[in-house]
Amino acid sequence: MRRCPCWSRVRRLASAPSSRAASDRLDELAKESTAAGSGTMTALAADLETPEGRATVSSLLTSNGPWVLVNNAGFGTRGRAADLDAGRERAEVQLNVVALQELTLAALPALAKAGDGGVINVASTAAFQPLPYMATYGATKAFVLHFTEGLAEEMRGTGVRVMALCPGPTQSEFGEVAGVNDYMQMMRGGMSAAKCVNIALNAFDRRHAICITGKPNALLALGPRFAPRALTRRISGAIFYPRNG
Repeated sequence: MRRCPCWSRVRRLASAPSSRAASDRLDELAKESTAAGSGTMTALAADLETPEGRATVSSLLTSNGPWVLVNNAGFGTRGRAADLDAGRERAEVQLNVVALQELTLAALPALAKAGDGGVINVASTAAFQPLPYMATYGATKAFVLHFTEGLAEEMRGTGVRVMALCPGPTQSEFGEVAGVNDYMQMMRGGMSAAKCVNIALNAFDRRHAICITGKPNALLALGPRFAPRALTRRISGAIFYPRNG
């Protein structure tokens, strides 16, 4: 598959100031790409937590391949599950799991027919172990990892690439939304979004099924496999236990 001509603008978009609205950044990317002759790009706003929003996007994924679908929408919640808003937890599953699965399944037939293109599903290093006090988030990312890895094997040899991107702490709005700014500070702010994107695209070009962004994050993801499960749970629980301030 040829590298998308707008990869460089994707990197610039990732490094844009996080205070700007996501829709504004998407509009900027669309205008830049169209002006640069990379083809006509249109920004589309849709609420992927709703069936209507997912249907709007899915309808665009059934033709006009090949292209690369990047499922990056998602959020996290923090706290004891018994104390969290159940509706918010359901919305988290709808966005992190249901929307990602629906859009991926909508895209694959056209990609398979073209024998080109691919899907990048954003999981997390959280996918590799249970996360007490972020239990729903960790479980959704475990689904993304295993779903995507299974599809990668199914599509092997077809020309279609499927990759699970597993970033660790990354500079974005996620920490504030999920309430994990203390963890981000402990991890020295995390990797820049631009560096994360660069690592991901290079791994995608090399047809990797899984991409963990950087050696420290690989240790976070893969280290727990060598520890007893009970110990892993306790360490994760100690890290993500909600703290005031």
